[in-house]
Amino acid sequence: NFHPCNSYNDYQIGTSWGEPLRCILDSDEGRFGGQCRLEHGHAHPFPPMHGCDNRPHSVKLYLPSRTVQVLAKDRYLQGGVKVYFGPEFLQESGAASVTDIDILLQVWEDGKQVVLPAMKAGSDGFVHMEKSFDATFKLEGPEGKPLPCVSSKDGFFRAYFPGEYTVSGIGYLKVGGIPAAA
Repeated sequence: NFHPCNSYNDYQIGTSWGEPLRCILDSDEGRFGGQCRLEHGHAHPFPPMHGCDNRPHSVKLYLPSRTVQVLAKDRYLQGGVKVYFGPEFLQESGAASVTDIDILLQVWEDGKQVVLPAMKAGSDGFVHMEKSFDATFKLEGPEGKPLPCVSSKDGFFRAYFPGEYTVSGIGYLKVGGIPAAA
């Protein structure tokens, strides 16, 4: 909605998909300087409705003025984010095992960045953020030593979609888990 001052409640948009859609990005998020009026759409999918605008299905959204939203099929956002640690990263970080590394997940609450309490990898060798379809996190090694992402200016690792990721090398995130031993 690019209108300078009009916001719209229950604005119906025609879609081709008869399945729930979820907002994965909106310009009203706190990280973009927005007012965080659309947090409900990130946590709850929009149910499909009857046809509209010559499309077989539709969804109803709240459209604040001067904002944009990106929707994705909810089924693509299931399964959460799994983070593994590659052996070369463990060696570079000075960690004896994955249990020596803490993941500190950053989230947005009420328009402010909040870092959640540390999570550790389980005996299966990874951290599974089951309810997250994206993840921004930092790592701490033995004795709280920061282990920054070398490909990020602020040191945070970022996974933008659900799936398996591996912290590799000297500290970067690559897509995919660690292959099973043959």
